[in-house]
Amino acid sequence: MSKSISINLLLLDGVANGRIKCTINSRTGIIFKIPRKDLEKCKERIELENDGVYFLFGEEDGKHKIYVGQAGSRKNGKGILNRLNEHARSADKNFWTEAIILTTSDNSFGATEISWLEHKFCNMAIKAGRCEVVNGNEPSPGNITEEKESDLEDHAEFAQLVLRAIGYKIFEPLQKPSPRIIKPDEEIFYLPRKIKRLGRAIDAKMKITSTGYKVLAGSEVSPLDDSNLSANMKKLRHTKIVGGKLTEDIEFPSPSSAAQFIIGNSANGLEAWRTRDGVPLKNLPK
Repeated sequence: MSKSISINLLLLDGVANGRIKCTINSRTGIIFKIPRKDLEKCKERIELENDGVYFLFGEEDGKHKIYVGQAGSRKNGKGILNRLNEHARSADKNFWTEAIILTTSDNSFGATEISWLEHKFCNMAIKAGRCEVVNGNEPSPGNITEEKESDLEDHAEFAQLVLRAIGYKIFEPLQKPSPRIIKPDEEIFYLPRKIKRLGRAIDAKMKITSTGYKVLAGSEVSPLDDSNLSANMKKLRHTKIVGGKLTEDIEFPSPSSAAQFIIGNSANGLEAWRTRDGVPLKNLPK
């Protein structure tokens, strides 16, 4: 059974869409969510003077984007917040509207640690594929001991856990939908076609069977034969047709021959036959 974990979420502004501080008891890690418009409110947050890594989120040109960065303490004693303010003033990364920050309560991250974490998170975001990662260069992981790597992996897991809890899935790979398998005699495919020479449209239906492609009774069949049709196809097209409609099911070896039977001309059946939603047969897995 999974162990329960209590995550402390402090709404610094008293609203869910404002600044949030996230911690877990017995851990030194701290995560802040800060809207770009609220950076000015963070001047008194001494934790934001520490070293850490951060993510800038936003949308641009209809795409979700993320920038993964690191911030070390400067000589003036300013760390992460100072770096975020630099980004806010720069037009270089003007897409972002929110920042997520990972730091520690005891300021235990140094240059080596934040470089490793920046590299870790950047590659995780690229692999997940949920956002466009706009880092110009791949961060370097640096050289760390096995013991230190184990400790930093723990911080990375903490960050992922908290981010999921507050609604960010940036490091979770997109789940590809299971391909829709076409089962014999279950799905109906449609072939609506306007016949110019006939001056009207026709409409036909088909099912895929275990042995072929069955055009269904009631389907409309164009009475006009193209000169390139075989003698057998021409003969078949004028059999079992009453009032321009097929009186019983006829099965064909391919979707193209089924389409040719309906329109009286050569046709690409994989393109012509479509689902009710208009998806061509060629786009469906078999």
